[in-house]
Amino acid sequence: MNTITYQIDFFTFWHAGSGLSGGAEANLIVIKNQKGLPFIPGRTLKGLLREAAMLLNKLDDQLVTTSFIETVFGVGENEETQQNGKMGTCYFGNAELSQYLSEKISDEQRNQLYHVLASTAIDKLGQAKEGSLRQMEVCIPLTLYANIEQFPSDSDNLKQLEYCFQWIKKMGSTRSRGLGRCNFSHYKPA
Repeated sequence: MNTITYQIDFFTFWHAGSGLSGGAEANLIVIKNQKGLPFIPGRTLKGLLREAAMLLNKLDDQLVTTSFIETVFGVGENEETQQNGKMGTCYFGNAELSQYLSEKISDEQRNQLYHVLASTAIDKLGQAKEGSLRQMEVCIPLTLYANIEQFPSDSDNLKQLEYCFQWIKKMGSTRSRGLGRCNFSHYKPA
């Protein structure tokens, strides 16, 4: 079993929501760690990669195999067949800024990582609908790094994971509106 490190390069503003409101400043705020830096929870990443694996498996079950999905992500319970679920072997860590940047970013610089975008609903006359103004905190384009621990040490499994990386092109809230364009790739230190 290996630890795989991968990176997520964001090319546009992105929003991984905390589920919390920012009060008067924003209706939705970005999820942040104790230092106030953005991150993406490992469970979110596991879900995205699992979804990519399932879709690729449906397209071509030789490209991403059912065995890979069951080993890496596990299998949920199936009420119809009375099958119990089985956990996958892998642990998905949070995606965070590099340790170097995390230590070097000052309080003033940290505030520059975020912007607030506003949107409102428009009625048939082209006017803003009453009470429809929404403000969302977004993060600037960054590179985040994450680990997958206990990854099966087989080159075929790594190839299948890289297919899953290639499938994900956007992530986070409002990705259908241009936010969250990204690239997942296997991190190979220079």
